[in-house]
Formats: sequence, structure tokens, C-alpha cells
Amino acid sequence: MINEKIEALTEQLKMQFKREPVLKQELGRVRNPNRSFHWRTQIWSPHHWNVRKVFQGESEIVPTVISRTSSSLAQPRSDPNQPVYLVEKQRMHTTTTRIPFWRWVNYCYRTYSWMWNAMFIFGIIIPWCSPVSLRALFCIRPFIPDLEINQIDGTLYPRKSSLTHTLCSRLLLLWRHISKSRTEFESRPDTGFIGKGFSRHLNRLWNYFIKGALGTLLIVFFFPLVCLSVSFLSLCVAAFAAVWVPAVTLVFHLVMIFVYDFDSPGLPRNKVCMVVEALLWHISVLGVLQPILALLVALVICPVASLIVFLAAMIRCCCRLIWDVAMFHFLIKRRGRVPSSDSWLVKRIAGPGLSNEHFFQISPEQALAAFEAKLETEELNAFREEVERIILLPQQIYREFVAQCFHPFSATLYKEGVYREVEKEAQELMAALRDQVDRRKKELQTGLSVNVRSKVKLTASDLQPTLHVATVVLQRFFPIHVLKRLQIKEEDFWDKKGLSYRDWPGFAAQLFTEVFSIDILTPLEDSDTRYRLEAHGVNLSRYSEMLQSVALQPNVDFSSVIHIPKGKIHVHSPYLDLNTFNPVNNTVSTVKKKETKNSLLNYKQQLYPWKKKLKNIHPEKILIPLPLPHPVQIAIIIFNRENEDPIPIETDLCQDILKAIADGSKSSAILVYEYEDSPADGQSVATTADEYRAVTSDLETMASEDRFSHSSLSRSQQLSTGDSIAVNLASTEDVTLEPEDQKVTYSHSSYSTTV
Repeated sequence: MINEKIEALTEQLKMQFKREPVLKQELGRVRNPNRSFHWRTQIWSPHHWNVRKVFQGESEIVPTVISRTSSSLAQPRSDPNQPVYLVEKQRMHTTTTRIPFWRWVNYCYRTYSWMWNAMFIFGIIIPWCSPVSLRALFCIRPFIPDLEINQIDGTLYPRKSSLTHTLCSRLLLLWRHISKSRTEFESRPDTGFIGKGFSRHLNRLWNYFIKGALGTLLIVFFFPLVCLSVSFLSLCVAAFAAVWVPAVTLVFHLVMIFVYDFDSPGLPRNKVCMVVEALLWHISVLGVLQPILALLVALVICPVASLIVFLAAMIRCCCRLIWDVAMFHFLIKRRGRVPSSDSWLVKRIAGPGLSNEHFFQISPEQALAAFEAKLETEELNAFREEVERIILLPQQIYREFVAQCFHPFSATLYKEGVYREVEKEAQELMAALRDQVDRRKKELQTGLSVNVRSKVKLTASDLQPTLHVATVVLQRFFPIHVLKRLQIKEEDFWDKKGLSYRDWPGFAAQLFTEVFSIDILTPLEDSDTRYRLEAHGVNLSRYSEMLQSVALQPNVDFSSVIHIPKGKIHVHSPYLDLNTFNPVNNTVSTVKKKETKNSLLNYKQQLYPWKKKLKNIHPEKILIPLPLPHPVQIAIIIFNRENEDPIPIETDLCQDILKAIADGSKSSAILVYEYEDSPADGQSVATTADEYRAVTSDLETMASEDRFSHSSLSRSQQLSTGDSIAVNLASTEDVTLEPEDQKVTYSHSSYSTTV
């Protein structure tokens, strides 16, 4: 059963694939027009109006029934269970821009539509249905010319709002109004300013003479003239509609051609003055001037301009070379000096003082003064919080009292009257407090911009004493003047700062970074460009005494807060010559080419010695095939994999040891590797047991100067196969491990390193 269904679906799929090109060809012919035009013409007779019944999304045409009595339900109903009746009083014809000569088709339909509607308006509506029609002149009773549809049965009923009065009905309405006005006047009591004996004559004069006589004359004499003239003119216009409507339509199409295109097909094109655009722009400019200008530019202007630019560039290049050679050999080489500033003759582009990598050096006294200002700022913030709590304490106690006493009775605090005055007084006190605190904090600012503060540093000899003094001051000042004012536990305070409990050195370093920047903890190097920042008009002797007193105290370890200078690491991408894998390739020596190239570069350097020297960069090439590591290195890798205390094979010293072992493997010497504690705080490796003591003593002397120096590397490279080599490693006393903080500190050199 399943196989049969699969075969049936496969056959249907094949049929669809076969019909696909035919459907694409047929559907490809379908083109949607850009714009459609709708022409509406009036249906003159109400008996020919189309009544449409719409119910639940379906529409049908029902017979047209006209009733002479009026109806009360003419608006469409909102109930979806009841049908809705719509009446169509117009016929609609549609044209599109798809067919050829669609504008002429639009002209014909526009002429027909306008003429038919004009004849209906001027021949039917105005002379027979309007308030100034012949029907309004000769009929006795008012008439209703328009019809509306009833939503109950779809019957057309007379529309009450289109009631039109005739000449007789207007006279009847006028005298009824006069009679009503007289009756209303006589029925009112005589309580006016002027009695009815006199005002009655005025009322009769106004109603019978002004309203009655003059109104009757106007209706009797002027209304017929207006009806006859308007009806006659409208009938004449309707009779000659076949003459003037085509002319008006033609004028309208001429306006669309020369002024504005109302029948634009909807594309993003110009609609104003199409003929002018076609004649002036498309034909004259784009059709005639553009090709001429294109040929002129391509054949004359561009070659001449290129020749001029080429000659100017050659002349400029020769002049600059001659000028540079002459100025260098005759003036700069003999009389030139390094200028201290720019002038009209020279402009400095590189050299001392022009690098952006410069720093501002401050004294320890200045750093401590800024640190003390920061401490006072912290004290001001704590003082402000404490005083604000004291100011708001009475209101808080009163609110708690009211809440405890009156909350069971669903009563709330009334914040008007005396409470409002107390609250206002508290706000004024808090504003005065903040003003004073902000004023003092503004005075405590260093006055240095962000760019300057980011480049402020201390020397290595000044940084550690400064941190020591700051730590001592902070330890004595902060708990009494700041922590006691804060409503926070001391443990939470240190956790919020991200420090361990009572880590005063770290907190001092953190405050220094807030005053200046994080670079303040990186000491200046001898190669850095520095400028001194001096403080005038400030007595800093007190801080000098503090530094001298701290110098006598035992040293504190600040290795965890002092940063080492950032190094510049250059990594070269590996290079692989693809011709190595080509067995047909013949390796050609390029030594002669390199020598020729180097001689040409040396000649250019001698001719233009002021030019910047180019450095030849030779990337390291990968050896093909890749060499196998030494068995000793393989043994160390296996040892590190199987033991918890691995040997640091990635270090430079270990790599130098492995290199020396590989270079001396052809000798008969015996390698001895010892990895144990020594009195000199290091470990040693020697090639022979006889020379172990002499080499160890020599290396201990070198290691005492600098553990990270490369003297051991240069020494190992100078040793021959039969000589001995010894390398000192870091001992356990130089490395501090903190398992809780996951930090490793190496503190043997002048700058400690934390990982």
C-alpha cells in the first residue's frame, strides 16, 4: 500500500516538473499595469439603479423597488447576522496603461464620462430637481427628488433631507411664520419697557409690511426670474454638451502635456512640463551636448591634462631631488644642528620630545598631598551622609510613631501644616550642607585634566615609600574618620571595594588610581621621556618628614600592587614556501641577486643619506620536513604529563638548557640534571661532575645581579662541547603561591611580577 502511494506521488511530481516550463511561459506573459483609471457615469433613472445585498461576505444584485413613502432605517446595520443593502447610482469603466495608445483611450473615456455627467447635471438635476428648477416654480406642493435605501427590505424610499420647496409652499411658509409671530406676540404679557399699545403697531408693521409684503414681492417676482433663467441656461449647456465637453477635454490634455501630467503612469518620473523636458533635456542636452562634450573631454581635455600633470610631476620631482641634495651637502651637512623648536625653515617630525609616549613626574610629597585631599573627600562624603541621617531622623521617628499608633485605624500621615514646615526646613539644611561640602570638594581637586592625570607617574625609588606612607596614614585615618560614620559593616565595605579584609596597601593603591590613573602604580623607566610637575605656593615639608620617618621603619611588601612596565611583543607569522612540495622545481641560488640588491640599496643610501633606512625583515621559515624533538625533551614532556609537579619547559632558561644538551649530545660528557634546593636559592645543571663547583660559584655571582638577565644564555652559547654549563632557576623562596586568590608572585627582581 505504501509503495503504491509512493509511486502515485512520484508520478504527480513528474507531471508537475513537466508542467513547470509551460506554466512559467504562460505566467510570464501576465503583466500588471502601473496604473488604472476609473471613469464613472451617472445612471439617470432611479429604476435602473443597482441594489446590492451583502451578507456574510457574499454579494448579490436584487430587483430595484421604489416606494413613495419615507422610511426611518437608512443607515447600514452593524449586526453581522443581518444583511446590508447598498445602492449603486453610477456605472464604472476601467482603463489601464497596459494597452497601446492608452492616453487616447483615456481621452475618449474622459470625454464620454464628462459629457454624460454634464448632461445629467445641467439637463436633469438643475432644471428639474434643484431649489431653482422649473418643478419648484410650477408645482404646488414640496417634492423630494432624491431616494435612499431601506436596510430592512432593500426598497428605495424618498430621502427626507432632500425636501425641496416650491413657489406656493414658500409663500405658505412665509405667512404661517408671520401668523405664528403675531400669535406669540399677543400671547405674551405686557411687561416690557414699552407697552403693547405702542409696540403692537411696530410688530404689525414689521410682520405685515416688512416680512409679508416685501417677502411676498421677492418670492413672486424674483424667484420665477431666477428659476427660469437658471433652468434655461442649464438646458442650453446640456444641449451643447456634445460641443464644448470634447474641447474642454482636449484643453485639459494639452495642459497635461505642457504643464502637469495628471495621468502619469506612476513611475518615478517627472510630471511637470514633459515636452520642455523632452526637448531641452533629453534631446538637446543628453542627445546632442553630452556626446560632443564626452568626445571633447576624452580626445582633448584628458590627454592634455594628463600630459600637464606628468610634466609637472617630473619637474617637481627633479627640483625636489636637486634641492634636497644641494641643501643636504652644502648646508645641512656642514652647518645643520638639531633645532629646539619649529621655524619657517625646518619642521621637526621625530626626535626627543616629539613622541606621544611622554610622562609627567611628580614628587612623593605631591602624591601624598593629593592622597590626603582624596582622604578628606572620602571623609566629606561620609560626613554628609551622617549629617543627612541626623537631619532626617526626627521625620523618620515621627513617621514610625504615626505608623505604629494609627495604622490599625487605617490612618495615614498628613503632610501639611507643621510637618510641611519641618520637611521644608530639613530640605534647606540638606541643601546648605551639600553646598558647603561641594564647595570644599571643589577646592580639594588637583586641577589636572584627564590626559595629564593618565600620564602622571613616580620613579621606582619614590613609588614604594609613597605607598608605604599612604598605607600608614590610611590605616590610622580611615577607620576613625570614615568607617565609623558609615552605616555598613567593615567586612561588607572591603567586599564592596573588591579587596581582602583590611588590605590597606591595596586600598591605598586603589585610592591613588582614583586620584590619578592606573598608570601611577607603574614606575618610570630610565628610557621614558618625562617632565616634572612642580607645585608653587604650597608647603610640603610635612610630607617630607613623614617620608623620612617611614624610611626608618621596616619595609612592607608592595609587590602585589606595583605594576611592571608593559612590554611590546612582536609575533612573526610563519612562512612556508610552496615550491618545497614541487618535485619539478629547480632550486636556484639567489645569493648574487641579494648581493646586487644590497649594493643598489647601499648606493641609494649614500646618495640620499637623509632618507629613512629600510630594515630588511626575513621571516622565519618552517623546516620541511619538521624536525623531531630531542629525546631529553620528549622525556620531559612525558614526565610533566605523569607528575603533579611539572618542569617549566616553556621558560627561556629551560629552552636554553635543552638547546645546550642538544648541541653537546655528540660529546662524551655526561649530563647531570639536579633539581633540588641550594644555598644560593637556585638550581644548577652541569655538563661534568668535576667542574660542577667552579661553574656553580660563577653562576651564583651572575644570578645575584639579576635573575632574569641573559648572561647565562650568552655564556651557554660560548661554551664548547667539552666545557660545562650551569643555569640558575628560581628557588621556592622567590615564589609565593596564594591558593585562595589564585595568585603566583615572583619577588626576586626589583619589580615583582604577579600572575
